Amino acid sequence: MLGRCAANNQVPPVTSLDAVAEHGGPARRTGLITDTSSAVPLYYQVLSVIRQRIANGSYEANGKLPSEDELAGEFGVSRATIRQAVGELVRLGFVIRQQGRGTFVLPAASHAMGQRFQGSLRDLISETERTLVTTVELVRDAPFPARIAAALEIEDLRGTVVRRRRTMDGEVFAFTVNYLPPRVAALVTDDELHKTGLMTLLERKGVTFAGGYQSIRAELADLEVSHWLEVGFGAAVLFVERVLVDSDGGPCEFVQSHYRGDRYEFTVNLGHADSGDADLRRQLA
Repeated sequence: MLGRCAANNQVPPVTSLDAVAEHGGPARRTGLITDTSSAVPLYYQVLSVIRQRIANGSYEANGKLPSEDELAGEFGVSRATIRQAVGELVRLGFVIRQQGRGTFVLPAASHAMGQRFQGSLRDLISETERTLVTTVELVRDAPFPARIAAALEIEDLRGTVVRRRRTMDGEVFAFTVNYLPPRVAALVTDDELHKTGLMTLLERKGVTFAGGYQSIRAELADLEVSHWLEVGFGAAVLFVERVLVDSDGGPCEFVQSHYRGDRYEFTVNLGHADSGDADLRRQLA
């Protein structure tokens, strides 16, 4: 989630499906206008749209990208901006340039890493174990935001913060920050966190997870998130916030995770509740 033009006859930025069709290109979704007032560089805006088209199959594996002139005409930017965007896509491994032929989508570029859940903590733990942690930062006696301290039911606004970069299939896809109250933080070490997932480690240390709740929303990467996820400032990311509760009913972990929007999909299996279709319709509302 193009129109055609001659080098000196650029087409204005496309804003509707009909407009694209009029310029001879396949129908595309609306709203693909570059924003010159945005803090996000123009080349990165173009890059993000092309990358999304690769991810959703609009640009198929081994298929040829439109020419620089065509892309410049569609997005209303210079060829230099297009060249910079495509060059970055080459560096990231999404496309390859072939001398005299054009630029082509690499077969592995459209692969999305995903996690699939049926709403159980066991799903969460097993999916987390599929990933590899490459970077860990553990800070003890760190200040907590007031709302996080309140959620963890600690009064002094301090505890342990764990930041981790996670990869799957050799590619960075998640940046996770865990806020741990003192009673839980005492159970883990930096060395252990490099080798074992946090939830698995805490279970081995005697913590029994009984449940929790989470929220999911789209965000734009700030400077910290862009650094950890290796994406541009302002890139689209999926943000998940989760609080886990142990068997005693006390909150034992507050988690904030950012996932790369170009490499991640979140799938939930929906089923009929015992009480009938009405409950399923409420789930989908």
